[in-house]
Amino acid sequence: MSEEQKSPRRFTRRRRANIAGDTQYVRVSMSQRERAQLAVLEERTGRSPSEILVSAALYAENSESLAERRAMAVEFMAARRYLAALSNNVNQLARHANATDEFPEAARVVLTRVRAIAERINGMLDSMVR
Repeated sequence: MSEEQKSPRRFTRRRRANIAGDTQYVRVSMSQRERAQLAVLEERTGRSPSEILVSAALYAENSESLAERRAMAVEFMAARRYLAALSNNVNQLARHANATDEFPEAARVVLTRVRAIAERINGMLDSMVR
């Protein structure tokens, strides 16, 4: 078969992360509409059907799925890294301001970014409380 004749695979096979212990299989029946909705979730989240269904079943009463909490953790780690980088800039600007008695224009930009990231973190925390 030539490259032109090969149809691109719409969905690639994905596995859940390795789980401890023996694997148990459960068969789930669903309508074509439900399967289409599940396919949309797979495409949107990049997660396997089994991971989506297991997290929905086990974490439904918490109103947050495992994947949502993982995504939140990733976002918090990214915010923390960004805040650490900004704090280095603030320290350098403070050292410069103390040595020369002038407040650089770049400091205003950095402080604006610090405020923005702090607001982002506050928004993330607020969304966790709801």
